[in-house]
Amino acid sequence: MNLMLKVIGFGLLGLFVVMIFPTAITDEANPMFYGTANMVLSDSDGNVLMTQTVHNRITDQGEAFIIDQVFTTGDTAVGGDNRVGAICIIENSDSAFSETTIDTLTNNLNAPGGAHCHVTSTTIVDVGSTAVTESEVFTAGTDFDAGETISGILICKMDGTTGDFAECSTPASSLALAALDLNNVTVTGTDTITITYTFDITTDGS
Repeated sequence: MNLMLKVIGFGLLGLFVVMIFPTAITDEANPMFYGTANMVLSDSDGNVLMTQTVHNRITDQGEAFIIDQVFTTGDTAVGGDNRVGAICIIENSDSAFSETTIDTLTNNLNAPGGAHCHVTSTTIVDVGSTAVTESEVFTAGTDFDAGETISGILICKMDGTTGDFAECSTPASSLALAALDLNNVTVTGTDTITITYTFDITTDGS
């Protein structure tokens, strides 16, 4: 009898603990703030050789840039010609690839008449909560030398509405909002790399 009472007592105590300290707390509005890039490597005939989908890191400058555009921080919001709207490919010489080094990364690719950054347009989907860029195609032998290795993507502020530019990682002249660390991709011949970037600020239930 005493043993049964003890078992019941422990059971009630366990129920009391669960009631006071729930095992999980569910947030009704769970944020899903993230960005991803889809990279497709294709040969000159259009055959897909490799695909990668990678998650981004928002840079320290990028975080400040977003805040300054949304809130009255004292900084002037940028005009349309200098919004985020460029996709850049880099050969990343910094193995750490951390938020503190992204803004000073150098572009080690050679550009035989092309450019490492393509100005792109963006489509808003899902009732304004998701931005998706157009697919930008970078071609070996045009945008960079064949045989070079692409190891990173930068999502940058535009430098005007037209004309691609060679670097987006120089803080004095531009800004890298986000960076994505690829598994190294060596592009030969006239192979192409096609990149699409998605930025999603959807929350559950919205």
